Amino acid sequence: MRSLSLYGFGMFFVLAGAALFALSLRKPKPLPPTAKKSAVREEAALQAESKKLRIAAGVTAGIGVLLLLIAIS
Repeated sequence: MRSLSLYGFGMFFVLAGAALFALSLRKPKPLPPTAKKSAVREEAALQAESKKLRIAAGVTAGIGVLLLLIAIS
């Protein structure tokens, strides 16, 4: 039964990582030609957030794969 629960947790983490990665694929709105400094700063902050979200997605999916490998062996 331990193996089944590890398999379930592994699949959960892999799917959660995929969902986080999908959230990071959001396209930013195009900036107007005369963008204000605040809009440019907000765009830079969103890009940094997207980068962090992709790292978190990779770590989460990696944990899921590790749990799946433990469950299989």
